Amino acid sequence: MALGLDTNLMAQAAESGLFAPHGVELDLALPVDWTDDTWVPFDWGYFAFVGNAGASAPASFEELASSDLTVVIQDPRSSTPGLGLLLWVQAIHGDQAGAIWEDLADNIVTVTPGWSEAYALFLDGEADAVLSYTPSPAYHLIAEEDDSKVAWAFDNGHYMQIEVAAALASSDQPELAREFLAYLASPEAQAVIPTTNWMYPVTEIPGGLPEGFDGLVEPASALLLAPSEVAEVRDEAIEVWRNALSQ
Repeated sequence: MALGLDTNLMAQAAESGLFAPHGVELDLALPVDWTDDTWVPFDWGYFAFVGNAGASAPASFEELASSDLTVVIQDPRSSTPGLGLLLWVQAIHGDQAGAIWEDLADNIVTVTPGWSEAYALFLDGEADAVLSYTPSPAYHLIAEEDDSKVAWAFDNGHYMQIEVAAALASSDQPELAREFLAYLASPEAQAVIPTTNWMYPVTEIPGGLPEGFDGLVEPASALLLAPSEVAEVRDEAIEVWRNALSQ
């Protein structure tokens, strides 16, 4: 069983031949259509910069680049949020992505290997914001009764992350794997996603989302490159990013 990859890694994972069709009937409530017969989605969210309430908040990558605000981001070569940010810029700016990264270079305090290191730096006051997710402020509000964190809303949309699971083709317990995938996408399992993974459930859940999720940023549009398109642009996008930040 593989758990925790996302759509940006699906094409690469599929090429390995390690995974089998799930055979699960899915009743999903995602902002985008889902037709894949191997990968079962289990949570999703939008990438966003999370900063402190009341502070200046840019509404685009251009506004961020022209400001004095500082951010911490993750490395796209080792982090799925880092790759998500790369594809977010790519989805909006296309051939101009390199110029955007060059303009953003002065705003980036550091690039960390993963999300945890970046978020810790933000909480320690090392930057004005950190690349995270639109539901991140719900964690602070619900778990800590702290309403001081907000996600910046960008006018031209936010890139999605859909996390997925799949059964191994080599499994000697294929029926058990199918049952687990079915459970993972069931309302019962999905009901715990909002306040454990702090992401959105992929199905309708009993009682709806918990209080604290109702005031979160709702992007103007959901951006998501198809897995096959990610496979085509990923290496070049990483090289453009690396060159821009090394200037």
